[in-house]
Amino acid sequence: MDALARLDDYLVQAMDDAAPEELDKPRFSIETTEQAIWALRKIANIERSRNEARQAAQLEVNRIQDWLYGEEKRSDQARAYLDELLEDYHRRQLAENPKLKTIKLPHGELQLRAQQPECLKEDSAVKVWAKENRPELLVPQDPKLDWSTLKKTLQATETGLAVDTETGMVVPSVTITERPPKFQIKLAEV
Repeated sequence: MDALARLDDYLVQAMDDAAPEELDKPRFSIETTEQAIWALRKIANIERSRNEARQAAQLEVNRIQDWLYGEEKRSDQARAYLDELLEDYHRRQLAENPKLKTIKLPHGELQLRAQQPECLKEDSAVKVWAKENRPELLVPQDPKLDWSTLKKTLQATETGLAVDTETGMVVPSVTITERPPKFQIKLAEV
């Protein structure tokens, strides 16, 4: 048996049987150009096999991700439909009994919680207004508006303009949009 055949047999046996620490103990050494070419050819085959395995795995991963996307889309649609039905039910119950903000059921709760109005603002214009009309709301150093304090004094007009209740002035670049109560489902266990 020539040296290349023995190396080939050794490599097959090492890959199949040997523990990783046994691979660190070389039985053979590459002595000739022919043996070096053989070793490079084996490495190329190993890397080709590795790449084929990665490609096959990636195809499988892609297929599973596509399947999962479809399942999640179906679940999202079914969940949205049931959420809508439960919200409608809860709003009808609330119309009959305005104190019924939470409905407790064996598998969870239906809740309707008031939300803060949504304020859209242009910071720079509000800062200019505050500097002239409410300077106490500007934070020293880098003039920074104390938005949370100002927001507490704002009241919406019918057109959505923001009026400062302390000065009676319209705050420019701020609009207030009332938002309906937010419906949510709180599951007991998932």
